[in-house]
Amino acid sequence: MAMSFDSPINWLKGRVALGGLATSSTYGLNTNTNVYGYYNYRIPIGQGKLGLGLRGGVNNYSRQLTKADFRDPRPDPVQLDESRWFPNFGLGVFWFTADYYVGLSIPDFFFPPSGSNAFDHDVANYNYTFIGGYIFTASDNFRIKPSALVTYTQNSPLVYQATLNFILLNDMLWLGASYKPNGIVGIVEFQFQKWLRLGYAYEFPTGDLVGFTSGSHEILLRLVYNKKLKVVSPGYFW
Repeated sequence: MAMSFDSPINWLKGRVALGGLATSSTYGLNTNTNVYGYYNYRIPIGQGKLGLGLRGGVNNYSRQLTKADFRDPRPDPVQLDESRWFPNFGLGVFWFTADYYVGLSIPDFFFPPSGSNAFDHDVANYNYTFIGGYIFTASDNFRIKPSALVTYTQNSPLVYQATLNFILLNDMLWLGASYKPNGIVGIVEFQFQKWLRLGYAYEFPTGDLVGFTSGSHEILLRLVYNKKLKVVSPGYFW
């Protein structure tokens, strides 16, 4: 589950935006919870804008092994359950125009060692994340948006995701598909009103995940509040 918000600061001529993000995910007996605040400063350069971003917040890692069904005699539960909070921050740079975007970020600088109450900033653990996308416009009723995300970490397999969206009916209907290792995602989104956007995605497991999961569902709800709302960006580069 994820909840987020963002807003430009009008009295700073739209160059500064603030936002927030809270996420929680559970897999097995483990739960990860993250809460972050975001700051972005935009610099107009030619036909595009350069965005410089900073985020800071906290991560919570918890596990409840007392709920596990052990084949061997049950260990001391005090030694098994744990819940730890760690501060974290990340940096990123983002360049975009009306037609394309590219970005580079390091989302997290700190990583808690397993079984430790401390945290470290080993460069070998950094996730260097590259993103990019382009809009091909045939008409107001038909656009194609390919995009990609690639994450590089030392001594780890390359993580990637490729997405293709078809944008129809004057940006009201989005149909897309995304491919990543161990999963294919189908996506549909609809802009009901200028202030209301609703979407649904389903992930089909592939590869090693087949047989362990039947897939996952995701619902997107986006609300826009603006007293002077006239035109809303179709969100090509969200």
